[in-house]
Amino acid sequence: MLKRGTGRRMWLAAAFAAFAVMAYAGIALAASPPIIGQIDDTYSAPAYTIDQGEVAQLQVTGSDHNATARTNGPDSMALFRSPTITGGSAAVDGTQYLSAGDYQFFCTIHPTTMQATLHVSGNGTPQARPSASLKLKTKTISKAVKKGLLVSITASTSASNTTLTAKLGNATIGKTSTSLAAGPQSKKLKLSKAGKSKLRKKGSAKVTVTATIPFGAPATAKGKLK
Repeated sequence: MLKRGTGRRMWLAAAFAAFAVMAYAGIALAASPPIIGQIDDTYSAPAYTIDQGEVAQLQVTGSDHNATARTNGPDSMALFRSPTITGGSAAVDGTQYLSAGDYQFFCTIHPTTMQATLHVSGNGTPQARPSASLKLKTKTISKAVKKGLLVSITASTSASNTTLTAKLGNATIGKTSTSLAAGPQSKKLKLSKAGKSKLRKKGSAKVTVTATIPFGAPATAKGKLK
């Protein structure tokens, strides 16, 4: 049986830990009113405001809704986007990188009735977009075929759902999804059967590896295999 006050202390400790995790990750949740997706398949207002560096919040009171920017970012996907949710709240990821200005967004489920503007004020500072540098460590075709391509990556910040793609000319010979930690690391990119077959036929091969990082510009490394 818990002593009086123990439960409250445990709750406060858990809350503090959760706040610390968010602060450590550099996530600034918007203090302004959330974007609200309503049961009648409309947003609650024509415009919403956040400060630079903040993550906008989507709150859904009924139906399936999301908040998706109309323009694409450096990763060739929506400049900011939320998951589609039915009730509850979700972060609109990507807004933390926006500079001051007005950005159009909509719900991809209800594109004709749910359109609004996200106004980013001049207050605050945008967060730096994720970035990375790559270097292809594998030097031989035989090793690439047997073990895959070893890629050295230095990332500016942690990034989940990063895609690594290896190409021989215009042909994709390997592709995988991975998570990056901040700082230097190595990743193994296994080749497809078709990719291995293409390499086996070469005396030497120029290979390009590209990392597509959510909300960041793609990073590329080139190398020659012998």
